[in-house]
Amino acid sequence: MLTLNTNKIYSLIPYLKLAVFLCIACCFTSVSANADGTQDNKAQLAQLKVTPKRCIALRKGQKCYLEVTFSWRHPKVGDYCLVNITTIKTIKCWQQQAKGELNFDFQSTLSNDFALRKQQSETDLARARIPVAWVYKSSKRAKSTWRLF
Repeated sequence: MLTLNTNKIYSLIPYLKLAVFLCIACCFTSVSANADGTQDNKAQLAQLKVTPKRCIALRKGQKCYLEVTFSWRHPKVGDYCLVNITTIKTIKCWQQQAKGELNFDFQSTLSNDFALRKQQSETDLARARIPVAWVYKSSKRAKSTWRLF
């Protein structure tokens, strides 16, 4: 039969508490790197939001239609563009702005990714996605070539 020495276990408790505290502190510390390698707090990074968040078509493979609003913000004034990464098309650019908003008619059969970029750059400052979902999987019924009755 195995017996435990409780004095040794109780002597380890302060070290375990310290280890748990350090793990929690590391999880809540948030520092991220920009594209140029400098580090900023998350509050200073660019933001890109899209509302509504999802486009729903009736059946799989059908095009969904949705009017969305893109809103973006960057801590520095500059020349920024909204780009559809999926189709590799620039949707709109703003000159000497730190924030912007755009109403956009979205039409697609597939989910699309969008990014805020500095003009003449291919580095994404912020990203957003419009997922395409559907109510029914397919409009076609299974075809059978013969029937018994």
